[in-house]
Amino acid sequence: MINTKLLANFSTPRKAILMVGIFTLLISTCVIFPIQKEESNFLEDFTYTFLGLFLALLLLMIGLLGKDFFKGLLFLFLSAIFGAVFFYVAYPVVQYASFIAVWLGVPSGVLTAILFMIFNFCLLKDLKRYKLLKQIIVYLIILFIVSVLFGYGGDWMFEITEYFKNKS
Repeated sequence: MINTKLLANFSTPRKAILMVGIFTLLISTCVIFPIQKEESNFLEDFTYTFLGLFLALLLLMIGLLGKDFFKGLLFLFLSAIFGAVFFYVAYPVVQYASFIAVWLGVPSGVLTAILFMIFNFCLLKDLKRYKLLKQIIVYLIILFIVSVLFGYGGDWMFEITEYFKNKS
């Protein structure tokens, strides 16, 4: 069931921006991605998909955060930097540690920030005691899990499809 009280405090323009963001996300994932998947061989070929996802993310952040949009954007940027630093510290003896930090750290930092904002909005907004400490702990746990999955996860889609091919 949809919580209607969640959107009750939002103004009409914010609701419209939120709906456009959801619509853009659906178009990008359900229409543009399957079309580009058929004719692409490399990750760089998904330019329209990534552009649609980026615009959807910005619109959803504007719709959900409202006047705190720039704080959320700053948090996203700082989380990307923190994720890169985390990977640089985690792989100090590897020859290409800076490349690994950028290639794996920035996306894991961005994904961590998005997951943390969702988690914070849904579960941590009503806390009264030790709110900042709990937020920092939750952020570090999410960053650790996402970083481990990015660092050691491999190609998940390939592994899952091979598993189901072998199972049947």
